[in-house]
Amino acid sequence: MSIRAFFLAICIPFWGLSQHQTWLGAEFNIKPIKKTKLSLGVQHRTNRFSEWNRTFLEGKFSAKVVSGVYVFAGQRLGICPNPQSSIDLKATTYRYRSAIGIELNPVDWFKEKARFHLGITEQMQSTQRKFQRSNTVLRSKVSAKYDIKDFPLTPFIQWEHFYDFQRDITYMAEEIRIDGGTAAFRTFAGCIVELPKAHELQVSVGRRKNFLRENPQWILSLKYSVNLK
Repeated sequence: MSIRAFFLAICIPFWGLSQHQTWLGAEFNIKPIKKTKLSLGVQHRTNRFSEWNRTFLEGKFSAKVVSGVYVFAGQRLGICPNPQSSIDLKATTYRYRSAIGIELNPVDWFKEKARFHLGITEQMQSTQRKFQRSNTVLRSKVSAKYDIKDFPLTPFIQWEHFYDFQRDITYMAEEIRIDGGTAAFRTFAGCIVELPKAHELQVSVGRRKNFLRENPQWILSLKYSVNLK
């Protein structure tokens, strides 16, 4: 199957879906010192294939603590259409997210640099938005991928759970009650296409189910990465 036919097979089913987004991203990864990694990326999201939803600029630094244990911290700036443009007369608005977390790969405890990777990630993230309340989310992710020997495709799958500590706000007579709860579930499945000279292309299809939203949202994601040692 040619590369063009491969992408057409993925994209064509999305034309008939009313609730879907397209994510296009690029990422640059470098290891400034041993056992560390610095990632700089940009991602452009659209509703369907053309309506702008938001754009993210992101930086992330991670470090290996011991075999199979990594810690990381990151910042993300989001730019999106302003739903309150009638108030501040600006077409766009910003959102800021800070995150820290830990990732475990239990496979490394038995065999380092194995072809199979199992990732268990816990991330605490805080987001600030103009005209909206700030929120803190615990993001839990389980992922798995397998590097097939002498084959350019690495299949992967991941599952995520978002727990919002300020999901429900109830205004009572003498107090304001804030309760946490599940905000969303999200899954992705796809493959990583190995390209020459430390380049790769990640292609995946995702599904997100938000709290109190009847219909799920489908996601088509493409990300180009450059990995320097």
